[in-house]
Amino acid sequence: MASFTYNDAASKLTALDASDIDWVNDTIKARLVASSVTPNKDDTSMTGYTAIGTDQTVGTTSINKDTTNDRIQYRAAASTWSAVAGGSTVGYVVYYRFITDDAGSTPIFCIDVADTATNGGDLTYTPDATNGVGYLQQ
Repeated sequence: MASFTYNDAASKLTALDASDIDWVNDTIKARLVASSVTPNKDDTSMTGYTAIGTDQTVGTTSINKDTTNDRIQYRAAASTWSAVAGGSTVGYVVYYRFITDDAGSTPIFCIDVADTATNGGDLTYTPDATNGVGYLQQ
């Protein structure tokens, strides 16, 4: 499955109301999700996305206007999960707006990480230097 932006998040990233997702000021977290999960662009909560390891709060986020490609890029610092128990296969990193619990939290970007086996060591995901975590066309 290719990486994508969730439909609900795309509208909230561009909307101007109380349900907006503020990529820079909201609590944005990253979750390792098993390859056995099938993410759906229409999902509106993190329910069903069982975490592998402990979700990481993304420390630095920013937004960049890419005028060459007429899009808004969403950037984030690398995230590291420490001592992720062995025996799982990570298929995705899902970035989401954290609101109290999974039911209230909105998935934003789903990044396909091509089946990464866990072995008790650390896992680090570094967003693409050119495209960031994700982007929206203008």
